[in-house]
Amino acid sequence: MSIVIGTSYVWNIVTATVMGLQTAAFAGCASRHKERLGLPHSAEVGSQEAGKLSDQERDEFSRFQKVHQAHVEYLPLAQSSVLLAGLFYPKLSAYAGLAYIVGRFVYSIGYIRSGPDGRKLGVALICPSVIAMLGASLYGSFKALALV
Repeated sequence: MSIVIGTSYVWNIVTATVMGLQTAAFAGCASRHKERLGLPHSAEVGSQEAGKLSDQERDEFSRFQKVHQAHVEYLPLAQSSVLLAGLFYPKLSAYAGLAYIVGRFVYSIGYIRSGPDGRKLGVALICPSVIAMLGASLYGSFKALALV
């Protein structure tokens, strides 16, 4: 048995790979931020080490941690959605995946710089893209099962 991947689907694989790389890149940013603040790698918000920071440094550290956690929490959903929806609608899901990547970048930069209010534009790109990928995956599945 062999798996044949069409050229359209390759963009879904590239998109899923970039999603993973983006998550790793922001993990690296969070680690470098810890080093800049003189914190050990294992420091978390609320830890004794983080308690030694000024209020401004603690807020900034917290925002980096929250951005990283948001990347990690949504990565499995985003990657699986772009790959599964791509089986039925490769171009649609690749474009939605690209919107997710851009949205996640805008979300991250906005949140780190401005706090919770800075993430709104990113969320406006992330949510519709995830909904589109999930919808395409479900619709394609139901259509393949002749349920619609």
